[in-house]
Amino acid sequence: MPEHGVRSVYSACPFELMTLDQNGVISTATAFFFENAGVSFVVTNWHVVSGKHFLTKQPIDGQGRCPSRILAKLATYEVGDAERQEFGIAPFEIPLYEQEQPVWFEHPTFGSYCDVVAIPLERPKSCPSNLHRPANRMSSIRIPVEPGGLVFIVGFPEGVSVGFGLPLWKSGYIASEPHYDVNVGGTQREFGGLEGGTRVPAFFVDSQTRRGMSGSPVFARYIGSWDGRDPYRKTDPFEDPDFLDREDYFVSAVGTEFVGCYSGRVLAREDGAAVGLCWRRDIVEEICSAGQVGQHPHVRYAR
Repeated sequence: MPEHGVRSVYSACPFELMTLDQNGVISTATAFFFENAGVSFVVTNWHVVSGKHFLTKQPIDGQGRCPSRILAKLATYEVGDAERQEFGIAPFEIPLYEQEQPVWFEHPTFGSYCDVVAIPLERPKSCPSNLHRPANRMSSIRIPVEPGGLVFIVGFPEGVSVGFGLPLWKSGYIASEPHYDVNVGGTQREFGGLEGGTRVPAFFVDSQTRRGMSGSPVFARYIGSWDGRDPYRKTDPFEDPDFLDREDYFVSAVGTEFVGCYSGRVLAREDGAAVGLCWRRDIVEEICSAGQVGQHPHVRYAR
């Protein structure tokens, strides 16, 4: 770990986005690279690329502006002129439409009602390989991901960054059982659970996030001892006869695992319950694997 430099590899994972239309910048957001079957994708939220709320399909911008392109602010060694190039952050333009067709993939089942998209895109050759690594390639370690567990949402709140363009870490806690889908807008019923509303493949995160963090990678953190083969098997490694022969037992250790993509608060008021959505990692994998091109966000939707 360097004393003078980037002290966590996870800080170098996400990058900032700027969404634009013909009149200029609309908003900022966050994205990250994801690798699936050898193909590179840029992952962010559906509402970021469409400019509309993923459930209501209403414009988010007060003036109704929706983006036609995004700028990804990526690390590069090609900042400056040809004679004196330096390291820094430079904009990389990503058009959102080709021949009036969206360039992004949506979930094969939930479609645009899943607030995650993946854009097939190879990282620029000028981008250093040790920066903006795919979120699912940051670590192969699996940890117990449990309710009440610590998570970090790593992104750019209100477009704030540090150093040469590094993100901020907003801490939070897993606020629901992460294996189970959640209902947004449901109402109470007598025999357990909620009815109505919209079921989404995500879990709740309790964190004081801000605008600009939409599309951030979410990393869970676990401190303690666990079995790396099966993190949810309750066991005492010192009672396991194979303990000394195994390298995947973690004792008094710290583990970090990529668990999903953040998409912001589910309530309109920021001073409400402060509960946001984390779309699970397997949902991102399903989007990339299916390759289902997104429906145009500015046509009539039918459920």
